[in-house]
Amino acid sequence: MQKILILHSEDKKVTAVAEGIKKGAEASGHRVDIKLATGASGQDISFHPYDLVIVGSEKKGLIKGRPPEVMSETFSRCKRTVGQESMAFLRPSLFGNTRALRELMNEMEKHGMVVRDFATLKSTADGEEFSQEKL
Repeated sequence: MQKILILHSEDKKVTAVAEGIKKGAEASGHRVDIKLATGASGQDISFHPYDLVIVGSEKKGLIKGRPPEVMSETFSRCKRTVGQESMAFLRPSLFGNTRALRELMNEMEKHGMVVRDFATLKSTADGEEFSQEKL
């Protein structure tokens, strides 16, 4: 059993995917906390109590995709990120999904997280399936 944190942007569709991941992970016997990325305002987040951190975001930008600015602002408030096992997911749209996911993972790695897996997930069911296969 692992203790997992799901940290995601506040997009409604990303929240639905995060809930799917939580449901699948809890069905596999893991303990899961979900936190919303709130940017520079808000409380610091410590990764110390967690075995795994899953980060999720939507894509911003029409063609040249990128994660929202709130994600990098939130990472700057996170504590004990170095060496943290992590996974990343992106809620895709038409163009630029690969680039946005790569930039999200680069931001995570810049803060010392070890990204062991990643995916583009569209729905709650996709999130549930992802967590059951990968956790």
